[in-house]
Amino acid sequence: MSLFAVEYTYNPETSSGRDDHRTDHRAWLDELVRRHVVRSMHPLADGSGAVIIVDAEDADSVARLFRHDPFSLADLVENVRISEWTPPIDEFSS
Repeated sequence: MSLFAVEYTYNPETSSGRDDHRTDHRAWLDELVRRHVVRSMHPLADGSGAVIIVDAEDADSVARLFRHDPFSLADLVENVRISEWTPPIDEFSS
């Protein structure tokens, strides 16, 4: 397995829609945390997006998984960037 950083960018105009779907979005993420797929998740302080650290086989499987996020299903994520993440020194490094 590898680690991937999933970076969400939000459009400020979808803020109320995200509020409407936030409970389902967080429940979806909580289930992925319970299954040890999501290792960490944090909204950006300025509200413009979020970063989610995912343990997965490859970037394609991450992309497929994140199509099921309630935010994605409701078209509330303006841009998704998935990058393999290899931390050299921290609790996630091998």
